[in-house]
Parts: sequence; structure tokens; C-alpha cells
Amino acid sequence: MKVLVDDRWFGATGIGRYAKEILQRKPQGNNIEYLSKSWAIKNPLTPLLLGREINRRVPDLFWSPGFMPPMRCMSPFIVTVHDLIHLRYGSKLQVIYYNEIIKPLLKQAAYVFTVSEFSRGEIIDWSGLPPEKVISIYNAASRSYSNTGDRFKPGYPYLLYVGNMRRHKNLDRLLKAFSEADIPRNLRLVLTGDEDKALSGLAVDLKIENRLVYLGHVDESILPSIYRGAVAVALVSLYEGFGIPAVESMACGTPVISSNAGALPEITQDAAYLVDPENIDEISAGIEKIVTDEALRKSLIHSGNIRSQEFSWDDSAGKVWEVFSGIS
Repeated sequence: MKVLVDDRWFGATGIGRYAKEILQRKPQGNNIEYLSKSWAIKNPLTPLLLGREINRRVPDLFWSPGFMPPMRCMSPFIVTVHDLIHLRYGSKLQVIYYNEIIKPLLKQAAYVFTVSEFSRGEIIDWSGLPPEKVISIYNAASRSYSNTGDRFKPGYPYLLYVGNMRRHKNLDRLLKAFSEADIPRNLRLVLTGDEDKALSGLAVDLKIENRLVYLGHVDESILPSIYRGAVAVALVSLYEGFGIPAVESMACGTPVISSNAGALPEITQDAAYLVDPENIDEISAGIEKIVTDEALRKSLIHSGNIRSQEFSWDDSAGKVWEVFSGIS
């Protein structure tokens, strides 16, 4: 089977990691070819360009690890739509593009993959696709995420956030809640990624600028040690289609304070301390609880270890390739 893959999604992102884990578990007898084009992901002509390239190369199957389907495509194709974040937090043009371009093209897909039952329900409701054409296959944590290994020791205890700094990540409320929490003053809030000027300005207003730390780009090889070194991980997003950092944190033996919105309750179940992401007081109380209540911490670490073992890239990739093989 010849599978043509849209490799524009590769890189140090959640979608990039997802694609890597699936493709490196390719069963024997399958050949992978890559699109190898430099079109921007958000190029509005991408569906038309994809269709032309696919028709020129005639694969047995085309797979997009991200949300972009091809137009006028002669080969079967599968698209992974991780969530509908652009409909909730995108611009007016993005919403129009999703409704007028993406939705009709998805109806032509052999299947649409997604990464949680929460996202599956949203996609079915929005797209009108038959439920049997929308398949939920969970993400997972790579094998390097475990509770054994080095621990990051910066010289101070820290609450950790891993991810980008987009609006739906709710970092402004996280900072406000952190500033109000009755916790030791030497506890810092550590964020992966480069400095965000708006957040830094807010930290100054909240008088916690000396307690906010940006790690810059973090290579995935050292990320497990950063999880292990944290007092807890905070993921209080307004919306997540899955939430890989929650699973990675649980696998590393670090308790999680999680939003009760989106897919996060489904993914964490009873293995995280859930809070209302729009309630700053509730987030603050959750931070206090997860930092100071040792019995709670031990319980969450134990249940997190059990829950994290229910997510496996081997299982997920096996399900993906089983669907692929049924296309040929």
C-alpha cells in the first residue's frame, strides 16, 4: 500500500508528534511517501493544490495529520481533525472557511479521524457526517515519559505549564489564580516557550514578575525531566480536543490540576484535580490544594499512573493502520 502523507504538519507541535508516532509504527508491506511541498498550512488554496498533487502521484491513500482535506481528489483520503478550535476561537474568516470549504470536503473523505470522544461528538454535530465515518483514536505519551529518570532542579519549586500561549489556553486566568493562591512565595510558575509580553505585563501588574519563568524552546528529550521536577502541572484550558500534556504529566508521576472543559475530563477521568477554567477563585483554590495537600497529591500520582497506562501509541497506531489497510 502506498500512503501519501502531508508532511507540512511535521515539527515540534502536538500534531507533529502525533504524525511521527503513527508513521514510525508503519507495518511492513506499506510504503510512505511525503508531500514535500512548502505551501503554508493556512494557505486558503491548499485543498486545490493538494488535490492536484495527489492526482499527479496517484497513491492508494492520502492522509493529512491535520485538518486540511484535498479538493477534487481521485484517490481515497483520510483527514485527522483534532478539534474544532478554529470555530470557537478563530477569526471570522477562519469560521467561514471551515463552514464553506472544510466541511463540504470532509464529506468526501473515506474517514475522518479525531482524538477523543468529545471531539468526535463535536465533529459529527457540526459536519453532519455519518457517525461511522468519524473515528476516535486517542493520543498517548511517548515511552520516554515515565516516573523514573532525571528531574529538572532549577533551585526552586515550580508549577508547570506546557504548551503554546494561545488565548484558549487561559494563561491570563492561570496567572491571576497563581498570584492569589496561598502557597509558598518561593514557588514559581514555569512556562515552556518564549516570553509573551502581554503575560509578562500582567505578571508585573500582579506583582509576580519575579515568580514567572519562561523556559524558551524545550527539546523533547529533556521535557520528561521538567515534568518530573514539577510540584504539579496546570492545564486549565478553556478548550482542548485531547490534552497531551495531561497524559505526559501523569505518566511522569506529577499531579495535574486540569480544566473541567473540553476533552480534559474524558482524558484525565479521576486522575486530575478538576476546576472551572472561567473561575479564578476555583483555579486558585485548586492550586493551593494540589500544592499543600500531600494525601491528595499521592492519590493523584497513583491514579495518574494507572490512567496514563491506558494510552498507548502502539495501540493507537495499530488502529490507524488497520483503518488504512481497509481502504486498499
